[in-house]
Amino acid sequence: MRVVACLVLISFLVLAGCSVGESQPQDPPSIEPALESELAAWLDVEGETPEDYVVGLFSDHDVVFLGEQHRVKHDVLLVQSLVKPLYEADVRILATEFGRREDQPLIDSLLLAPEWNEELAREIVFRQFVWWGYREYVDVYRSAWMLNQGLPEGAPRFRILGMNDSPDWSHITSDADREDGRVMRRVWRGGGEEHWAAVILDAVRSGEKVVVHCGIHHAFSEYRQPIVNQGEFSHFDHSLRCGNHVFAELGKRAVTVFLHAPWNGPDGYSSRMRHPADGVIDALMLAEGPRSVGFDLDGGPFGELRIEDAVYRHGYEDFRLADFCDGWIYAKPISEYAGVTPIPNWVNESNLERARAGSPNAGFRQASVDEFNQGIAQDAGIHRRWRHLR
Repeated sequence: MRVVACLVLISFLVLAGCSVGESQPQDPPSIEPALESELAAWLDVEGETPEDYVVGLFSDHDVVFLGEQHRVKHDVLLVQSLVKPLYEADVRILATEFGRREDQPLIDSLLLAPEWNEELAREIVFRQFVWWGYREYVDVYRSAWMLNQGLPEGAPRFRILGMNDSPDWSHITSDADREDGRVMRRVWRGGGEEHWAAVILDAVRSGEKVVVHCGIHHAFSEYRQPIVNQGEFSHFDHSLRCGNHVFAELGKRAVTVFLHAPWNGPDGYSSRMRHPADGVIDALMLAEGPRSVGFDLDGGPFGELRIEDAVYRHGYEDFRLADFCDGWIYAKPISEYAGVTPIPNWVNESNLERARAGSPNAGFRQASVDEFNQGIAQDAGIHRRWRHLR
């Protein structure tokens, strides 16, 4: 599934800036009045602020995955805001997709340094993925550094653990290479999400609790991701995701929380995005008045919602929202989403050759500084990508 995820990203990079959807956002499907009343009443009692919800999950869990759709500004700001309250609740580890295992010594030195090293923070993120030149993701590291600066001498420090692999994308010379298993083995260099999971599990075995920040597909714990071809279920992903590996050892001590964002439709992972959960949550919030809230799915009415209009229903006879994940965080209507902030001159003459070699798309092997930075900025255009949804 790693190759599938990369291909989706590569396709978007090639098409960056293309117009998507209607100029006026579409409302989600209407919600039945009785269901609206039931969900609203339950949420009034059980809903919490996102920060309180995530911190509270650690009272009876060791690992909490926060699964995002990527490049959504308020999602990354939430992760930043969680650093201090999590530490106060004795959760001192953030495992991140946006750092490599290989660079752990650099991450540790960054967070323990007496002065903030912006250049090193950017280098850590650049090494993980040359296209990820966004202020908010770099500032997750800064949030942890700032917390550590204020801790008394001798107090345990907050750590960020890089989970990601160290692929060598220079082996990709054409689109056909991505379909060649021999080439892709050279690209991935023995990586795999079981190694991501090992970072988390090693920390848990040492007595730590871990919050994990990653894309939702990596965050699947109990849920098995389907492979879908032309709208038809093929099989469940054989390689398993990071969360699946963690769940195999910890069971329900590990849970997944989805950060509300659009889903692909039932035709496949390249199909048009639509409101998640068949639009029920968006319809409820638009009717009742949107508010930022986190809530459980297991044992409540949200978890019992039957889902049809999503790629994720494939392979499940009676797919309910609680099958997908354990918890949910809603922040605002999708039409109000903003993308993360591109860092000016992220790719420059000093790192251009590394950016060319580190791009999954061979079409960028001779790209200019401006072409890279324009692509990075266009990829952050959430308001364009999802503008067809209210």
